Amino acid sequence: MVANINQNFTKQIKNRRILVVDDEPNIRHVFSTMISFIGFDVDEAENGDKALNCLLKSKFALVLTDLNMPGMDGWTLAYRIKEISPETPVILVTGEEREQVLKKMKDSFVDSILFKPVRLHDVQKTFQSMLDWT
Repeated sequence: MVANINQNFTKQIKNRRILVVDDEPNIRHVFSTMISFIGFDVDEAENGDKALNCLLKSKFALVLTDLNMPGMDGWTLAYRIKEISPETPVILVTGEEREQVLKKMKDSFVDSILFKPVRLHDVQKTFQSMLDWT
């Protein structure tokens, strides 16, 4: 069943590249593995500046970024991504308190939020809604 879902999902999406941004290598690896499993190609960046560099060189179907990173946080990164590529969806990942984050989202450039702990199903469902896959 999962294999069929993955095949159908990736056939419908032309740009299958996802950018994962997190300062923690283990977290980047976990997300990259999950995203690869559902059929996408993954690029990684360890901070906001490197993520912006990637966006200047390539197009991505979406960007998945951590909220709390040294230097540029996820909110600022989302703003900067939308300056470069307004159509690129930005998904924020956080373990912070849900109500506070959702309040701040209203005035942000973030398209969706995943709250930790994140399951594969959560990632797939969010990607489906962001990439208009039904």
